Order: sequence, then structure tokens, then C-alpha cells
Amino acid sequence: MFDVILDEAGKIARKPRRLLEAFRPRRWRQFFSILAFHARAGNRWQTSADKSQFKRRAYASYEQYLRHQQSKLPYLDLADYDVKYRRQLGGRLQTLPGLKRGANVLCLGARQGTEVKAFHDAGCFAVGLDLNPGAENKFVLHGDFHDVQFPAESVDVIFTNSFDHVFDAEKLLAEIRRLLKPEGLLIIEAIAGEAQASAPDHYASFWWQNINDLATLLGEHGFGVVRRLAFAEPWPGEQLCLRKQMDGVPKNA
Repeated sequence: MFDVILDEAGKIARKPRRLLEAFRPRRWRQFFSILAFHARAGNRWQTSADKSQFKRRAYASYEQYLRHQQSKLPYLDLADYDVKYRRQLGGRLQTLPGLKRGANVLCLGARQGTEVKAFHDAGCFAVGLDLNPGAENKFVLHGDFHDVQFPAESVDVIFTNSFDHVFDAEKLLAEIRRLLKPEGLLIIEAIAGEAQASAPDHYASFWWQNINDLATLLGEHGFGVVRRLAFAEPWPGEQLCLRKQMDGVPKNA
């Protein structure tokens, strides 16, 4: 409980306008939901001996992970984010090499679909996938990005800014490789890691020390870097644009 309160105090210190959220009932409902989750599951993280630069939230089961991720959307007010992030991402997409008008794009962990709209603005055919897309969402379908319902080699571009919400990074990367056409693009907007003065939010499930570590992991799974672009909004991070490579693929991919 103390770590939840301390984290919220830190966020208010960095962004004083967040204090206004204290007057919104949905924010209090979210706060008590986080406390309830921590009471049941704790705030425990695990690292493996061979990949100590990454850590995973310790869930009791995959079902608990799913419930945790699905619980976030009802507490979010995304109206301001929907406008600003659509513009921010759109600006980055304008200079992205290899992104063509008419490309078909799958956005993973897309929530209400802001990133889908940004790809529409770029002239792409795009659809999102999320565990909880909310009601009457015409931009995002229900689905689990660990087990996507679409056929192999059917997608030109896959985008996500939710890599910190993955349960099994290697399974997700294998699924992305399956879905992408030969030499298809993978675009990840990744938040700065722990060694870069950033910390996981209460819904994060996978975390890295440094974005360089994430780029290395992607390379180990058969993705070659096309471009890395640092950005400051809506959070400090980097856009990693990578191309699916057909040689040097790990045996388990």
C-alpha cells in the first residue's frame, strides 16, 4: 500500500496538474482498485539469470494477468491523450522510412484506438487489438496479442506502445514474426527504462533497464533496426522501427 501512495506522490510532484485528478471519482476508484490488486497479488517482480536486464511482474496465473490488464481502461480519461498522441505519433510516422500509403497495419494493445487513427491519417488501412477495447469501439477489436486471430504473413506493419504490458515477450515476438509479411515492419514506441530514471506503472508487466536492452532482444528474435527516434511526449522514450529478417531467425521463433 505504501508504495502505491509513494508512487502517486511522485507523479504529482513531477506533474502538479495531476492533483486535480484527486477530485474525480474515477481516479479514486482506480486508486482503490490498485490497492486491492496489490493486497491480493503484491507488487513482486522476477528476473531470470540469463536476462537480468529484464524483469517480469509475478502473477499467480495467466488469468490473473488478463484480469489485471483488462481492469485499466474503465478508469482512464483518454480524451486529451486521443488528440495529443494522435498528433505526436502522426508527426513521427510522416518521416518513417518504409511506411507506405495503403499498407495494412495491426496495432497491438491499442486501447480506444488513438494509434489506429494516426495510421489512418497516414493513409494506411489499420485496425487495433486489445484485451479490453471498451464498448462500441470501431477502431479496435477484442483479442490477445500473445495469440492473434489473423493468418500468417498477412500484415505489412505491426505497431505497439504496450510492450511493457506483455506477459511473455518471447511468445509475443514469435507471434509478431508469424503475422508479418517477409520484410514487414515492426514499430515499437518504448518508454525509457529503469536505468533511464523511469519506473513501471501499476499495470506494467514487463520492464527493462534500458531501451538498448530491448533493441538487443528484438535483434535476437530476427528484427533489424531501420531507425531509432527519441521522443519526449507523451512520455520519454524511443520509437524503434525494425524490419523482419528472414535469416538468423532463432529456432523457437
